Amino acid sequence: MSIAQPSSIHLHAQHPAILALSQADPKLGRLIMLLGDITLTPSLRPYESLVLSIISQQLSAKAALTIKNRVNTLIPEITPEHVLATDEEAIRQCGVSYPKIRYIRDLSAKVLSGDVALDQLEALDSAELLKQLTAVKGIGVWTAEMFLIFTLGRPDVLSIGDAGLQRAARWLHALPERADRNYLAVAAEAGWAPYRSYASLYLWRAIDTGLVDTGLPVEACEPPVREA
Repeated sequence: MSIAQPSSIHLHAQHPAILALSQADPKLGRLIMLLGDITLTPSLRPYESLVLSIISQQLSAKAALTIKNRVNTLIPEITPEHVLATDEEAIRQCGVSYPKIRYIRDLSAKVLSGDVALDQLEALDSAELLKQLTAVKGIGVWTAEMFLIFTLGRPDVLSIGDAGLQRAARWLHALPERADRNYLAVAAEAGWAPYRSYASLYLWRAIDTGLVDTGLPVEACEPPVREA
């Protein structure tokens, strides 16, 4: 099951979304200037992406990759029909736990029934798609939001439950401690909509490059050293 979708989204200084974010939030604009271009490559196989997301839950990247490769060998074309036709014990031998097998089979059944309308993605807004996805066993809000951002490339998703984003948002805007710990929503009020996904990509990159851990205000940071 595939969808027609751009192969990549290249965010750069003159991209309309980046211009809008930088104008709305000068601190975010400074961060974007420090980090440079980011390319987001959505997947053309949304069902397969969801299956692999379920498999990866609570596993290290290395372990998840090993199991994904085994599943891909067992089921070269990962579709709902092929997954449901594959013996559960064979999937278990790949390293997939029984609960995750049940989750994947529940997803497969809901896709085939139309309860999760992966064949109508362009017609579904993010709120409706989140509702459908989180009705699947084993798919929580965070997993569904990551699917919207990284698999579909939806531009305006704000993952309040992501601890990394909360930490980076607090650092970016030097926010005082809050009882609700919801620094991300406060930072986003600076005018990130309708490009909150793209703002989040820069916050994640700020963590990955170590900027957040410097403890310095974003205005005092230097561009991170790029790997050769």
